[in-house]
Amino acid sequence: MKNIYFKRITAIVALLALVISLGTMNVFAVDNSTKSSPVVIGEFDGLLSDCLNSNESMPHTLAAVANVRINSYATYDKDNGIQVKVKLYVPFFDFPKPKFTSMSGTVTVDLNNDADTTSFFETANEESTIESDVDTGVKGNKGDKGTVSVSGVATASNALAGGGAFAISYPVTIP
Repeated sequence: MKNIYFKRITAIVALLALVISLGTMNVFAVDNSTKSSPVVIGEFDGLLSDCLNSNESMPHTLAAVANVRINSYATYDKDNGIQVKVKLYVPFFDFPKPKFTSMSGTVTVDLNNDADTTSFFETANEESTIESDVDTGVKGNKGDKGTVSVSGVATASNALAGGGAFAISYPVTIP
């Protein structure tokens, strides 16, 4: 009997020592200070088909029947330059959902009075969202200000006339 209690007490003490030692383990963090990570430098999120009606004395925004939105943001990374994400979607609470089949267009980065244009093309199988990642390769210096312009067309199997065009622009600043 004595031997069983001794084994149980030894097992409990060993387990306790193991648990306590876990709290004193040295943990080494990876130094990411030399690796550049992407930083968001500009963004736009709005209705895809907004347009400004300037024929009236008081201009106003006209929205399409379907509330398709475009979300685009630019990131900057010292190694790769400016990357731009372009996404077309409908908020989860809106119906009917689009059935996107393709999206194509261009991303133009105007930085330091130099405009660089990169094309993109994506296909989808009647998806409710469609997106593209565009690597422009444009690099700048800290504090440089510029503009990202995204334009193109999207098609959907359930869209009037098969789809529509979009064009947005937003400011960016190199971190």
